[in-house]
Amino acid sequence: MEQGGEGMALGLIVGAGTLPIDAARLLLDQGHRLTAVAFHDITDPAFAEIVAETRWVRLGELENMAEAMNELGARRQLLVGKVAKGLLFENPGVARPDAEAMRLLATEKDRADEGLMAAIVRWIEGRGFEFCDQGEMLQPLLAPHGPIGAHAPDERQLADEAIARPIVRELGRLGVGQCAVVKQGSVLAVEAIEGTDAMIERAGQLGGRGATVVKTARLGQDRRFDLPAVGPGTIEAMCAAGASGLAIESGSTLLVERDRMIELADREGIAIWGFSPDSARDPS
Repeated sequence: MEQGGEGMALGLIVGAGTLPIDAARLLLDQGHRLTAVAFHDITDPAFAEIVAETRWVRLGELENMAEAMNELGARRQLLVGKVAKGLLFENPGVARPDAEAMRLLATEKDRADEGLMAAIVRWIEGRGFEFCDQGEMLQPLLAPHGPIGAHAPDERQLADEAIARPIVRELGRLGVGQCAVVKQGSVLAVEAIEGTDAMIERAGQLGGRGATVVKTARLGQDRRFDLPAVGPGTIEAMCAAGASGLAIESGSTLLVERDRMIELADREGIAIWGFSPDSARDPS
């Protein structure tokens, strides 16, 4: 594949989902020459067909990852795609922490997502790499302000959004999650280690149809990693749970497979809208 010159060299550290593919295509269109470090049993194998060169490691193999990054040569790095913290506690064949990873886990008191990611980023930066801002590099993928798709939120959905936003902010401050589900002013579920889709499923079991899903970035979010993202999978989970509205923070939420997500939401009558973190009710 024809790619940009060395001056635009960019390395990707690639997690799960289809966001890495959307991101890679966008960055290639912008003229970047892309290489990647990907994770066995996490990263979509199709991703390797898009970039110039990919090296595969196991999650937690920090030394192997740093060695691969050095061999690939790009000093600027972008984290893209989800790596669920739950993998550290589940199948040991997926996550294989080496001595350096175990040392970090032993010495890092903050086991929240952001704390662990920040520790790993510092470790990699200590080996001469620089991490880019996800929001700056992937700006065209960020949610706009106002309705996204054919359906605007109604008054009930806006009221649920207003209830959920401070709750989600507090979840983020505590390092627990970035999403909550509210129905008629009652909180049905908040996100923790299970992730957004599983939380939405649980909310549907508890509260039935007609709930609003609200997702925000953390206050003081480190925009080098873990910006919130939504996509067709989010809408499919909402359809299964009977949720009717999705409120996301504009300028800080990545839209994955945007066209397919909107098509599905429009067909199912689901309202999607972007809100500003600085105002209470503004997506009209």
